[in-house]
Amino acid sequence: MSNSLQLSDGRFIEYIDNGVSSKSALILHHGTPTSMAVWGTWLAATAEEGIRSIAFTRPGYAGSDRKVGHTVISANNDLEEILNHLEVENFVSVGWSGGGPYALASGLLERCSGVQLIASVSPYDAEGFDWFQDQSPESIEEAKLSVLSLEDSIAFKQGYYAEIRDRIADEFLVEYAKRSSFNSFENIYRAFSEDLSSSIHAALKSGVIGYADDEFAFLRNWGFEVKDVRVPVVIWQGLDDLSVSPHMARWFNENLFNPTLELLEGQHHGSIMVEKRREILNAAIRALTV
Repeated sequence: MSNSLQLSDGRFIEYIDNGVSSKSALILHHGTPTSMAVWGTWLAATAEEGIRSIAFTRPGYAGSDRKVGHTVISANNDLEEILNHLEVENFVSVGWSGGGPYALASGLLERCSGVQLIASVSPYDAEGFDWFQDQSPESIEEAKLSVLSLEDSIAFKQGYYAEIRDRIADEFLVEYAKRSSFNSFENIYRAFSEDLSSSIHAALKSGVIGYADDEFAFLRNWGFEVKDVRVPVVIWQGLDDLSVSPHMARWFNENLFNPTLELLEGQHHGSIMVEKRREILNAAIRALTV
């Protein structure tokens, strides 16, 4: 069930709690540009196992009010208010794609006992690191323009956002159905495609401002050094990912304090959320103090 919490600064933020009674929970950080609805299959799967899971939508997307000047590290303030409201004493963060930086930032909070990064973007400003290596020309063009200013980021996205916003589940399924493993995961792919489509539509229903804020935040300094995150971090990365290059995962592995790197043959940006869901959840649950 979707809920809305009014934060101390007056903004409202939406969240989903899967309803399991526990002081421990998995916290799910959605990708860019999606919303909390993308975690539907994960919330259901953990509920079946009696594990509490909570997803929330970052500022400016869907039902969460925009926060001017939003940064990666400032998202911890919103998360702490959610944790307090829901009486969560211990959590493990799971972050996909553009949600990875926020999941990692939450590893600095006292209540966090671990982080799972799924195809996460790495810091744009890392010294001596080529953030554009193995990226598609389209991704390179967008990042180079979006990092200039929030206005540039907004202007670029306005040119194509309606096309993304209106993608239906069947469009995602067409691509997933090409996989040799599709029949083994067909039901989950169908559910995930519905969640992905509805989450993108919700995220972009009011325009691109949340999308631009979100990307502009992870293209700027995150407000912390990744080496300062001391909890265990598992890095899950598909080697066929064309959206987030595997060399970002390798950078995390070299620069985090306590990393485990899982490079996955044959997995891309979406398939990892379906075919490796069980493995990722098992790792997250093991790190959780239940």
